[in-house]
Amino acid sequence: MQHLLQFRFGIRLPLILPVLAGGLILFSTSCKNDEDDIPEDCTGIHWEYEGEDGPSHWQDLCVGYLDCGGQEQSPIDIKGAADDNALESIVRHYNASTTHILNNGHTEQFTYDVGSDIEINGQTYKLLQFHFHTHSEHALEGKTYPMEIHLVHQNAATGNLAVIGVLFEEGQENPFLQQFITELPEQAESHFDSGDSYNISDVLPASDNYFTYSGSLTTPPCSEIVTWLVMEEPVLASTSQIQHFEELMHENYRPLQALNGRSVRHFH
Repeated sequence: MQHLLQFRFGIRLPLILPVLAGGLILFSTSCKNDEDDIPEDCTGIHWEYEGEDGPSHWQDLCVGYLDCGGQEQSPIDIKGAADDNALESIVRHYNASTTHILNNGHTEQFTYDVGSDIEINGQTYKLLQFHFHTHSEHALEGKTYPMEIHLVHQNAATGNLAVIGVLFEEGQENPFLQQFITELPEQAESHFDSGDSYNISDVLPASDNYFTYSGSLTTPPCSEIVTWLVMEEPVLASTSQIQHFEELMHENYRPLQALNGRSVRHFH
């Protein structure tokens, strides 16, 4: 599609701000880099999770990916979070969605029907899509988990993102995942569509407690425009369910990034 950019959160979204200050994706239209011999145009640039195009080289692939070497990158090890009484619970308005799944070559992405949103810190963010990572990208006090789901929301006025992260640990079979387990596309750029409906609320933990910090997309272009809301309570999924996602996506997680003086707050 024309005038769209894709980032590994898996979504393709319209450019809505000319420079995307706090917008959906930080992009470059050919800004000059005098210090490094880095391609200015990211068109056709491919990034991976290992090797010469892996995470430690993302910022060197093209000018539009320079933020991958920034100071407010994600994911992080969430530790030492301070309780903050000024934080509010996440107000969720999630309606049902029909099923639209894309294997985009990096993750299994579910595009959500329009009409659902969350309210946080006085701002409304519309739910766009969700996708998975194996193993988890975030860690809690040094502990990683076998899988993580990201619910990607966007503020229509600013283009900023609010992403809810939910961690999975091995245990009982997860009914939410099970309804899709045989429909997940196996090949890159393949998709599955169905009129069958579901509600994303069913994957969330019972507890509303969360950790929050300012961070970035976890893949190129790594734009630092994300308010992260990582749920404190993990949810369960069976070993076979988690293994099936990993077989399809492989290990699609970015290594932990330095906190660099940022604060991590806790809603309890």
